[in-house]
Amino acid sequence: EAEQKKKTMGIASLKDRIKGAEESLGKSKQDGKRLSKEKAAAESLINEKRAEMKKLTFNPESYQQLVQAARQNEALLHATQERLDTLRAHLGGLDFNYADPYRGFNRKAVKGVVAKLFHIAPEFESYHRALEVCAGGRLFFVVTDNEETGKALLEKGQLRRRVTIIPLNKIADPTIPSQTVKQARRIMPQGGELHCALEIVGFQSEVERAMRYVFGGHLVCDTPETAKQVSFHPNVRVRSVTKDGDVYDPAGTITGGSAPKGGNILMKLQELSQLEQQMQKQQKDFEKVRTQLEHSRASASQFDGLDRDLKCKEHESALIEDRISRSEHHAAEKALEEAQAQLQQFEEDIKALPDEKKQLEKSVKQLEKEIKSLDSSREDRIKHLEEQVEQFKAAAKQHVDKLEKQREKFEQANVELEVMRNEMLAQQNSDQATGQSNESLEAEVAQLKEGLERQRASHAELGERLEALRGSLKGLDESLGKLAEELTTNRQQREEKELEQKRLSHKLQQLQKDDKEAHTVVARMEKQHGWIEKEKAFFGKAGTDFDFETNNYQENKTRLDDLSSQQKNLGKNINKKA
Repeated sequence: EAEQKKKTMGIASLKDRIKGAEESLGKSKQDGKRLSKEKAAAESLINEKRAEMKKLTFNPESYQQLVQAARQNEALLHATQERLDTLRAHLGGLDFNYADPYRGFNRKAVKGVVAKLFHIAPEFESYHRALEVCAGGRLFFVVTDNEETGKALLEKGQLRRRVTIIPLNKIADPTIPSQTVKQARRIMPQGGELHCALEIVGFQSEVERAMRYVFGGHLVCDTPETAKQVSFHPNVRVRSVTKDGDVYDPAGTITGGSAPKGGNILMKLQELSQLEQQMQKQQKDFEKVRTQLEHSRASASQFDGLDRDLKCKEHESALIEDRISRSEHHAAEKALEEAQAQLQQFEEDIKALPDEKKQLEKSVKQLEKEIKSLDSSREDRIKHLEEQVEQFKAAAKQHVDKLEKQREKFEQANVELEVMRNEMLAQQNSDQATGQSNESLEAEVAQLKEGLERQRASHAELGERLEALRGSLKGLDESLGKLAEELTTNRQQREEKELEQKRLSHKLQQLQKDDKEAHTVVARMEKQHGWIEKEKAFFGKAGTDFDFETNNYQENKTRLDDLSSQQKNLGKNINKKA
């Protein structure tokens, strides 16, 4: 009953607490609803953003790999373009520029410069110098379909330089007969190598007559011995050129020596062709990656926007959760749940009390039954106890003597005890003084413990706030990192474009300046020296007096000055009147 009363009082107290918590919950109900709505709205937006991001089927890692591949391809393309520009600048004399002589002019009738109309077979690249010597100045001739096209170009094509034109329908064919080539191979030294120059170059069938005109009249040999034995043989007598460019003429002359400066034109053309093919492939790869990038750019922009919105909403949801956990409504709701749980436990305990009471009543009846059983056998038990008393008396007499001896020992021990008591009193006096000190220390320790508990509570609260701030800061750091990366990428691209623009502008200005100065110098020299206009067609051609790579201008000028000085000195000693 006392337990039931205690439980009943506890239930009444809990009901009062529940009532107070419900009142507090009712007062803060609007605040709780508002926070719950904000949380539900934030979670709804988060789910929407995640669903939208999932629908995009966009992979940011693949997109970054695509961006990196585009940058690498663009860098390779720029490097190849620079190499092409440099090589084309060295081979500028091979460009043939003209204006249409008349409206509707068919540009396919102009095949181009000879040097660009053939290629050397890979297994015969070692003969590139021999082929250059074989072709000589003909490398720079222009091939057309007929003489009418050539005439139209010369008269109305606004050509910037003098050119020699090869009309395919009029050009002669100086190709060495096959029987002569076979005869040369039979008489060449054992282990030697010999080819007709026309056989080791590749070209389109439409320019075959031009190639026969340029290369058909020469043999190319591996060594001077082979060339010498073949060229001067009475059954052959054909001009032969060695790999090093030495020419053996059946007329009896041998031309050779050091290689001409600025040579290797054919190898440079081969390299130019390879670079153009490489650039075409790189351009295709770059265009492919750029197309993929353009297709993905809209999705990437949309994905980034959704990602930023999602992180903002997640951060907002976390802040709402923190506000809810620290709100009055949440505290009241939690207190109400705890009180209701405790009330339910007390009610269950009260329901279980009747069963417990029945169990106790059953135990009482069992004890009463046992007591009655003891009363019935009381006399037998008394008799048994009296017999035991007699036995104990007999045993007590036996122990009297022993007791006397023990008393003596007791008195002696009592004396020793008194001495020990006096010593204890002295020790107690000393302990009291120590106890007062201990009490003050204990009081100070208690104060320190209270202070420590307050500090712990404050530290825990600050820790929770710090974790919330860290979460916010982490989200902001990630957003800031992405923005910084985006800014760096944009800045780098802008700097690259500006640098490329400056480089091209500087190059264009320099070329314009050089072109202007060159035109001025050329005009002045043509005006001063009338022979330039007549001999201009032979400028820079191999095997002529105007081969600037072979003839050193500075040496010739020094020689001219010496001869002029000698002529002046001799003129003083000659009677010009005579």
